[in-house]
Parts: sequence; C-alpha cells; structure tokens
Amino acid sequence: MSGGGNMEANTVTPAEAGGVTRSRRPLVIVVSIVVGIAVLIGLFFVADAIVRGVAEQRVADEIVSQFPDNVTATPTVTIGGTSVIAQYLGGSFEDITISAPDAVLDGIPADVTLHATGYPVDDSQPVTAVSGTATLSEDALNQLIERTAPNSAVQLGDGELSYAASATFFGFTVGYRVTGELEAAGDHVLITPTGADVTAGGGNLDLSNLVEMIVGSDPVSVCTAQYLPEGVDVADIDVAPGSVTVRLAASDLVIDENTLETLGSCTP
Repeated sequence: MSGGGNMEANTVTPAEAGGVTRSRRPLVIVVSIVVGIAVLIGLFFVADAIVRGVAEQRVADEIVSQFPDNVTATPTVTIGGTSVIAQYLGGSFEDITISAPDAVLDGIPADVTLHATGYPVDDSQPVTAVSGTATLSEDALNQLIERTAPNSAVQLGDGELSYAASATFFGFTVGYRVTGELEAAGDHVLITPTGADVTAGGGNLDLSNLVEMIVGSDPVSVCTAQYLPEGVDVADIDVAPGSVTVRLAASDLVIDENTLETLGSCTP
C-alpha cells in the first residue's frame, strides 16, 4: 500500500498540466511573431536586391539608348544609398555611379566614370548634380588635338605637358618645345608656359630668349566647351606621364539624347 501512496504523490493533475501549457503559449506566440518578422525582413532585402539589379540594368540601358551616334560604351551602373524600392517610390535615386572604361567618344578612346546624385526616375527631369572623370592616354589626347591643331602633338609629364612648335626668325625656321602647366577654368583650360627650348634650326645662335619672348608667360586659353555638352564644365585636370584625367561637373542637367548632342560654344 505504501507504493500506492508514492504514485499518488507523483501524479500530475489535468489542471496542473493545463497550467504548463498555458504558461508556454505566450512564448510560442512571441517566437512565431519574431520569426515571421525576420522572414519578412529577409524577403524584403532579397526583393530589394533583385529590384536594385533590375534598376541598375534599366538605368544602363536608358543611358545607352541616349548616346549620340558618335559615342559607344558598355556602362556598368551601381546604385548606392538605402533601399532602392524606397528611392524609386520617392521619385529619385540618391546616388548612382556609372563606369565605362571602354568608352569611345567620337573615335577617341577614354575611361569614363560618372557620379550622379538626385537621379530622377523620370528621365525627362534634371539630375541634381553630376560629376565625372575622363582619362585619356597620351595617344588619345593627340588624336583629339590633331583635329584642330595639326602637327601639335603633346607629351605628358608629371603635372605638366609639352608641345612642339616652330617659328621663323630672320628668314630661317626654328623649332622649339614649350612646357606648360594646365589649369581648369570652366569652359576653358588654361596653359601657363613654364619653359621653352630650341630643338632645331638657328645654327649656333642662342635663340632661347627670343623663343621665351614669343611664348610669353601669360596663360594660353583653350576652349573645351565645344567638346562637351552645354552646361558641363571642366572642374579639374590631373596630368601624369602618359595620361591625363579631366574632371567634369554639372548641375540640374537632363541626361537625354538632346542634351548629349548639344555641345557648348566658345565665347569670343
């Protein structure tokens, strides 16, 4: 009979069993809610990543479709900022970077990168701000120069360039090379001479002083507006041996075919 007494002491009543179940039920509900929210957040980020990829490709396609006939490139677009879905619903993308290392501009190869802030979903609206860099090799730069100034090839050095020229003194032709520094000036680039040397002709005469007098020390202004869409300025120039990098800037610019084909003009 004593064993029966022990069995009664260890028996869990239905009421007690129900109490355990009831005490665990709120925890199960909380865990379920947390898991559900986590799944929804995960799905949102997956969806946002998919939308980001689609949006980047769409922007790239839109840009390519707006290229004028003399421009070819295969741009890669990266959309930064927070959720792309939220940006799209807000009407503009916070931050877009467009890279086109294989760009060819009117036959001139260049490595081009553009950075835009406030890029509108509606491409008929202006971009808030655009900055970009175009890196040209020395050969590419000389191809461009040859179109407007034949026989004026340049050589690029550390922070400066040099170009060959010739002049006639006392009935004979003297060749000389001028070295200068470049400075961005909006729709112009300024070349400030830093030196000049005679390279050919002149016999035994020392004409270096005469050449320096002809070259002068005042900056030479070269118009760049005729090569750029209207409203785009040259903001900076970095010259290195073998290449030159030009930084461009614009604000409130509509990026479409008409804008890209409408070049600026040089003021007299």
